[in-house]
Amino acid sequence: MIENVIIFTKEANQVLLTSTFGEVDPGTDDFSNSLAKIQEIAIKLEKGVFNLDLTAGLTAIILAIQNISVALVFSESLDKRGIKEWEDVAKQIATGIDKIYDPKSSDNDYSECKKVLDEIVEWHLKEESPIDKMKDALW
Repeated sequence: MIENVIIFTKEANQVLLTSTFGEVDPGTDDFSNSLAKIQEIAIKLEKGVFNLDLTAGLTAIILAIQNISVALVFSESLDKRGIKEWEDVAKQIATGIDKIYDPKSSDNDYSECKKVLDEIVEWHLKEESPIDKMKDALW
């Protein structure tokens, strides 16, 4: 379901961090047009959430706060409940990154952030697993 998390810095107008969970690699030429659309919206969006339908059946949720934008790319469209849940995940990621992001710093090593980002997404995927929901309903 979730393919990528892409974090943008608005001041530098660039990708700060990416993480891939599916088949779509944000660094490939096939994804470059979609990435350009996502980046344009992510940088221009001052605050709030934007839902974007992309080519090849992909959907993106873009959440922007003051300095950071987070784009979550999915391989399928989401229902309203799914959008709300993933918006909350994006907000958690954005506020966490924003706390440690310093645009004036030359240290661009966000490997520790990537690890935490991956943990947040993996936890959400595990918590929202349909199999887990069925198990809970049966017990």
